[in-house]
Amino acid sequence: MAQEPISDSTSYGACIMQNGSIVGINEDKPFAMHSVMKFPQALCVADYLNRKGLDLDDTIVVDKADLMQDTWSPMLKRFECKTTFSFAELLELSLGQSDNNASELLFKHCGKPKAVEKYMRKLGFRDIHVRMTEEQMHKRPTKAIENSSTPAEMVRLFEWFYHHKDDNRYLTFIWKAMADCSTGLKRIPAAITADARIVHKTGTGFPSAEGLQDMNDAGIILMLDGSHAIIAVFTTNSSSEAVIANITRQLLDAIIK
Repeated sequence: MAQEPISDSTSYGACIMQNGSIVGINEDKPFAMHSVMKFPQALCVADYLNRKGLDLDDTIVVDKADLMQDTWSPMLKRFECKTTFSFAELLELSLGQSDNNASELLFKHCGKPKAVEKYMRKLGFRDIHVRMTEEQMHKRPTKAIENSSTPAEMVRLFEWFYHHKDDNRYLTFIWKAMADCSTGLKRIPAAITADARIVHKTGTGFPSAEGLQDMNDAGIILMLDGSHAIIAVFTTNSSSEAVIANITRQLLDAIIK
């Protein structure tokens, strides 16, 4: 697929897979995942809970004073002082609302970035790198590229997830949380038909002085006829979420006859 220019400052990588056919542009180039990272993290959490015999309803105590206050975190509005959150609630917040504190708590209680990357290698994914927590990225935004993936590798990870989503209750729960995702509605969701559904995870970088941001979206498009397409779009220095929607339309036109 020929790359259509977006702007002088924006570049992108994208990949789509359907029925074994793959179309892409810069699909093997690494991009900063930003909050798309919360998807491989969630898969690692599922593995951790399963191995430890923990339930999704098991809880941890959270002190609000220990959380990042100046970050995207809907959970901050839910309590004062101390409260408990279940692993299910943390996964819903991290995946469905992209809550950075929820992700940070999952790193703290279910495995550091090193554990996530090790799990990715165990599954056979070598182009997904997780080296930074949300708090570390918040303190050093320029290091966000250390959490990287190629569009093609993210597509392959979602393909793995599609085939394993019913393996256990943890993965099934993650599927539902991502199907209910409330972020990025102007990205991939804006490019699909009204009768299609999307199971996805978005990611957004810190804005530049010019108001540009890295913007990402990746997931599984479920068609009304039962077919599906898996897609990943990563952009750098983007001016609008509509860029992802436009790239998605190009990809769909290229692969769906």
